[in-house]
Amino acid sequence: MTKKTSNSDNGTNPDAEETHLDAAGGRRFGVGGLTDVGRVREHNEDNWHWEPLDGSTALYAVADGMGGHDRGELASQIAVETLFESTRDLLGKIDNREVLSLRKMMRESFQTANRAVVSTGAENDSNMGTTLCAALVHEETHAIIGNVGDSRVYLIRNGALEQISQDHSLVAYLVELGELSAEEARNHPSGNILVRSIGSVDEVEIDLYHVKMKPGDRIILCSDGLWGEVPDDELESVMAANENAQDACGALVDLANDHGGRDNTTLVVVNL
Repeated sequence: MTKKTSNSDNGTNPDAEETHLDAAGGRRFGVGGLTDVGRVREHNEDNWHWEPLDGSTALYAVADGMGGHDRGELASQIAVETLFESTRDLLGKIDNREVLSLRKMMRESFQTANRAVVSTGAENDSNMGTTLCAALVHEETHAIIGNVGDSRVYLIRNGALEQISQDHSLVAYLVELGELSAEEARNHPSGNILVRSIGSVDEVEIDLYHVKMKPGDRIILCSDGLWGEVPDDELESVMAANENAQDACGALVDLANDHGGRDNTTLVVVNL
């Protein structure tokens, strides 16, 4: 059984974990996803989607829109939809599914999504933009991670949490320079200032990572509404307590809201 899910409102998605099945009917991996408006914001500008592109490759994405009200939501929606449309098209043209080919495809799909947001913003005289993070998982053994902005991709291996993506924000660079601690950055008043985003320039710089996956690995894609409220140690603990991907999503959204819910919270969890 496979299921496509995406966000266009503030509702929740099915409680049960969705599981990909191989041709013989065996369990491959479970996926969960959830978005929530939080306890402060009136509008949800996040979007998420996952989709099995064929029998060996699946794509997962989270985007956090900027621009106010419907503009932010529109930017994140366009970015996610265009990313999937482009990747579907390009994947069908690739004969060799090697890592280099998949990286090239992801870069091109991200750039296509960026141009779509830039074009829509120009048409609407809007400075709309969005973060975009995505994981392309091939044969359960390789993941190509793409990121622009400060939505994050984490890997959990043997219970330990590791941040794969790097934030493209002012405070992240200040932390890198040693001028702020990670804890100071979490609550810094300039924490929402991005130095790189989808829709801000005609050709955006895209971070790509290749992760060799192992059985039992878990991937988390999330907006800053999650990681900004939930410290890494708590995130790790909640994941350990919730093996089911959808249960983990629900528990983490609840925790983000318990900690203040100051932003929209969106995440996708993939169990390999």
